[in-house]
Amino acid sequence: MRAARHFGRARGGNVAILVALCSTMLMAVGAVGIDLGVAVQTKRKAQGAADVAAMLAAIDVGHAGDLARRSLADNGYAASQATIGTGTYDSSAPNGARYSEATGGTGNAVRVRLTAAAPATFARVIGMPGSVPIAVTATAATAQFAAFSVGSGLASLDGGIANGVLGALLGAKLSLSVMDYNALLGARVDGLRVLDALGVSLGLQAGSYTQILQANASVGQILMALRVGAQGNGPAVSALTGLLNALPNAGNLVPVSRLDALADAAALAPGKGLAGPAVPVMGLVSATAALANGQNPVAIDLGATIPGLLSTKLTLAIGERRRSSGWVRPGTANATVRTAQTRLLIETSLTAPLGLGQLALPLLVQVAPAQGTLRSLTCSSSGGRQVVIDGQTGIATLAIADVPRSAITTADTGPDLSQPATLLALPLVRVTGRAQMTPGTGTQSLTFTDTDITAKTLRSVSSGNVAQSLTGSLLGGLVLSVNGIGAGPLLQPALTLTLSAAAPALDLVLNTVLRVAGLRLGYADFGVDGTLCGQAVLVQ
Repeated sequence: MRAARHFGRARGGNVAILVALCSTMLMAVGAVGIDLGVAVQTKRKAQGAADVAAMLAAIDVGHAGDLARRSLADNGYAASQATIGTGTYDSSAPNGARYSEATGGTGNAVRVRLTAAAPATFARVIGMPGSVPIAVTATAATAQFAAFSVGSGLASLDGGIANGVLGALLGAKLSLSVMDYNALLGARVDGLRVLDALGVSLGLQAGSYTQILQANASVGQILMALRVGAQGNGPAVSALTGLLNALPNAGNLVPVSRLDALADAAALAPGKGLAGPAVPVMGLVSATAALANGQNPVAIDLGATIPGLLSTKLTLAIGERRRSSGWVRPGTANATVRTAQTRLLIETSLTAPLGLGQLALPLLVQVAPAQGTLRSLTCSSSGGRQVVIDGQTGIATLAIADVPRSAITTADTGPDLSQPATLLALPLVRVTGRAQMTPGTGTQSLTFTDTDITAKTLRSVSSGNVAQSLTGSLLGGLVLSVNGIGAGPLLQPALTLTLSAAAPALDLVLNTVLRVAGLRLGYADFGVDGTLCGQAVLVQ
C-alpha cells in the first residue's frame, strides 16, 4: 500500500510516457502530411510524362507505341509501366464516350496509361504499405489544321470603279491605279504576322493571339499591320501606303476576330513565330472596309466615267462577312466559311434610240452567300498533303424593276421586284420594262493536292447555267411596254438593240464592284491558304 501511494504521487517520466502514447498519432500525421505530398508530386510527374508521351505519339499514330515509349524512357519510366493504345476521338460525342479504342495503329488519337509507385516513409511505421500505387491516363488527338478562303479569284479591277466602291466603304477619296489593285490582288501575307503587328499597335505584344482577336482595331491600325506583313512585296506595300495616306483619320473600329481567326487552333495557344495561313491581302482590305462601314448602304456616283453610259450611280449594301477560315479542323463548327450577302443597285442612263432623249436603266443584283466546308485533311510524309473542300455558290438574282434606293439593305428579305421600271418618260410616251433571272446554285467537292496548296491554286464552282454575260441574258429577256401596251414593231427592236449594246458596260461595273466585295456572280472561288500538320492536343 505504501509503494502504491508513492507511485501515485511520483511525477518523474511523464514526458516519456506522453511521447510514447502520442508517437502513434505523430507517425500518422507524418504519414498523412509528408507521404501524401510525395504521392501527389509523384502523380503530377507521372501525369506530365503521360501527357507528353500521348501528344508526341498522336502526331504519328502509326508509330504511336515507339514514340510514346521513347518519351516515357526519357522521363525515367520503363516500358513495363505503360499501356499504349490507339483509337478514334470524336469531339461531337458525349463526354466520356469521345474516345473509342481501335486496333492496328489506326485512328486519330492515342491513350497512354502509366503506373508508378510513391514511397511511403512514415506510413509503414503504423502498419500501412511501404508505397502508394499511382495510375494516370492521358489522351491526345491529332490536330491537323487547314486554312482556306472563299471569294473572288485574281482579275484586273477597273481603278475608277474600285476607288469609288472601296473609298465609299472607307470614307476616303482614293486614287489607286489599276497596278495598285493588281498588286493587292496578287499579294498574300502570313495571317499570324499580321496579328503580331496588330498586337504591338494595340499594346498587347505580351498577350496571346486570343487576346488580340478579342480586341477592336481601327482601320488605320489594320492597314499598317497588313503593310508590316507585306514587307518584301514592294508594289503591295506601296498600294497599302496609298490607302493609309488617303484615310482622313484612323477610321472606324473593326473587331479583329472577323478578319483573321485562329479558329480551332486557338486550343494550341501557339507562341509567336508559328507560321500562319497565307491570307490574300485584297480580301483583308475589302473585309476591313465592309466591316468598317457596317451594314449601311453606301451611295457611289461614278458620273460619266464608264464608256457607253451617260451616267452611273451605285447603291451597295454588304452584309456581315467572314471569308477566311483561319486554322480549322474538319467536322468542327468553324470548318464552314461563307461570303457576304450583297445587294447592288446600278442606275445608269444611256442615249435613247430615234432621238428620244435618254434611257434610264436600273439593274438590281442580289447575291446570297456562297460557302465552303473543309471536308477532310490528310497530312502524310509519303503522299504529301491533300485537302477536300465542299464548295457551293450562292443564289443570285438579277432584275430590272422599279426598286427604290431605300430598299437596298441586307437587313430584310429583299425588295419587291414585281413592278416594271420606267425606262423612258416623254410627254406622251412612257416606256416601261421588267426582267428577272435567277441562276441556281452549284455544288462540288474540290480536291487540292500538295502541289495545288504550295502553288496557291484557286478552284471554282459555278452554278452550271451562267451565261457569258448575265446582264446580256437579262436584257435579252426584257419585256417592254409603251403606255401599258406592247412596244410595237418600230420601237421594240430599236430599244432592244440599244439596251443590248449597254451589256458590256454593265458587266464591267457589276464585276468590278462584286470583286471588290470578294464575290463573283454565279461562281465561287476557293483556295487553300495553308496547312498545319504535325500538331496534337490533349483531349478528354
